[in-house]
Amino acid sequence: MNAPRPPSGRALAKVAPWLGAVLVLQGVHLAAVATSFQDAQRLALVGDVAGWAVGLLAVLGTAAAAKAFGAGDYLRRVWGLLTVGALLSLVSTALRSYWMHAVPDVPFTASPLLPVRMGVVVLANVSTTFALVLLARTYKQSGLQPPPSPRATLLWAVAALAALAVGGPALVSAVGHLGQDFAATCTAIIALASTLADMTTILLVAPILRVAYMLRGGRLAWVWWAMGISGAVWLFYDAREWLAPLLPGNPAEAVELLRTLRTSGLAMLGLAGWLQRSALAAAQRQSAPSVVAPTA
Repeated sequence: MNAPRPPSGRALAKVAPWLGAVLVLQGVHLAAVATSFQDAQRLALVGDVAGWAVGLLAVLGTAAAAKAFGAGDYLRRVWGLLTVGALLSLVSTALRSYWMHAVPDVPFTASPLLPVRMGVVVLANVSTTFALVLLARTYKQSGLQPPPSPRATLLWAVAALAALAVGGPALVSAVGHLGQDFAATCTAIIALASTLADMTTILLVAPILRVAYMLRGGRLAWVWWAMGISGAVWLFYDAREWLAPLLPGNPAEAVELLRTLRTSGLAMLGLAGWLQRSALAAAQRQSAPSVVAPTA
């Protein structure tokens, strides 16, 4: 028999401080960017610090979840791939960070590290996308397959349209830069890999959120909610170029503000990992057999 799920109020109370911490991180990053528009060097440094901070959180959270499962476990493979993706993303940040501090007067597009970063980004996106595909199929592995419904079909349709609206223009632009020169081609390949991966992530938000809704009220539900929110955040991050002109103020500054959403996307991924580890530990404690003291 499955252990009873805690009331939704108790589950939310346990998760609320962590969600608040993510909001604080996002707010700090937004404020730092908003006060750095007049100083390009400071703006780059803010992005560098934020990239390291949330990159480490994503690696630690996903690794904690992977270690919580035994060897050969289906979800260990899922979280292991997410850890690989987060680690490679952090390596990408490290490459840009090194070049920014070592050769500050030369743009990274002129760096010999550009093709290395291209390979790292492609592998990171492949690992993360494959992991999310496996995660979206988890409900089938566990027998939690949500029944088909008109609402589910509508959710899929909305996700598909969002993926096309966000990724379509970016794909066309990236393809147009292929073959122009070496730096432009590397940059275009990076954009193609990232865009295709994010489009897949947007599509997978639908089944992930459906499972989260089915499990509402329990600890495990918040793992799925965190993953779904992370995927939804990337939707707005990828749409920053055409969302920026719709916002008040300078479009270039709006793009930089929307770029900070990467902080929430990675932080929520790390949080999902810690919540997965916590939910598994709680389930193991509840299922552990009690020791009965002998009476004679």
